[in-house]
Amino acid sequence: MTTGPKLRLGKTLVPGLLAVGLFAVMALITLNTAFEPMSQGGFPDVSITAELGYALFGFDELQTIGGTEPFLAAVLLVAVALDAALDASLVLAKREEGGEPVSALSSAGEASTSSEGPEPAVADGGTRSDGDSTETGGETR
Repeated sequence: MTTGPKLRLGKTLVPGLLAVGLFAVMALITLNTAFEPMSQGGFPDVSITAELGYALFGFDELQTIGGTEPFLAAVLLVAVALDAALDASLVLAKREEGGEPVSALSSAGEASTSSEGPEPAVADGGTRSDGDSTETGGETR
């Protein structure tokens, strides 16, 4: 018999309320923002991506508008933040068993305890360890 969800009061309630509050603030900001077409405001008839590229490589004479360095700084800060998030996700995803890192693509299971190590994986046209190649699914050459 299953029971329904239970509300746990205590330490877990505060982070949940903070997350709901942050969601409410971001929803209010999104709902109260007036999204205008780019032709009425911003930079009409100018490629922002090209302007950022010119600022990145120092081609000031090719820029049609000046002052794109604050945008470039924002793009670079976002790139660094995304790189840090990717690195953190890789660190958190690494598995360890008994203090030793475990390879994600390891072919050695708990059943293989031979001292020779794991056998190489055969993708196509290989033979089994007993020499029979009829049931491997590969071509016979």
